[in-house]
Amino acid sequence: MEGSSSDSHPIFHRDPANYMQYVYKEVRIEVKDGTSHTGRLYTVDPVSESMVLARMNNGMLTGLELIMGHAIKGIIVLDEDTEVWRHELDALFKFDMHTNMTKEELKKRKKKLKCWLLKNLLPIEESTERPDVLSLSDALFIEPPYGPENCCSTNEIILGRVQGLIKSMPKDLDDW
Repeated sequence: MEGSSSDSHPIFHRDPANYMQYVYKEVRIEVKDGTSHTGRLYTVDPVSESMVLARMNNGMLTGLELIMGHAIKGIIVLDEDTEVWRHELDALFKFDMHTNMTKEELKKRKKKLKCWLLKNLLPIEESTERPDVLSLSDALFIEPPYGPENCCSTNEIILGRVQGLIKSMPKDLDDW
């Protein structure tokens, strides 16, 4: 193999874990064109070393910036406090239908799903440990808001089949 190790890609010389120390911190990223970008570092791509900055104002997201790894000249930490922002930043891209639904709506969805699974001869019941969770013989659990993405199981076959059943559930179960 020709060439020295200095000719190899920078990924082989830098430790991606080093960039993880900046996640959730307020940083100023200086780029090679002389400009700088300030915000909370949301994530880092370990291969390209590209970084996503979240700009916040009064706790509200005002913008996102993607700074390409090849353009980054340096990183300066402006605020070390990560705990305050960790939850805020992680919640930015997670849509949680559960929080937008009333207890009555969740109860109705659970009842409808339980009825559908029982019609398909599955032994579904409420979990003894958590009454808001549906359980299929302790092999699969369905958490609120009771959609296919809310199924948890270590058995991929059971998981796939139950998710398929949930996806095929008619809108109006009474008419079915």
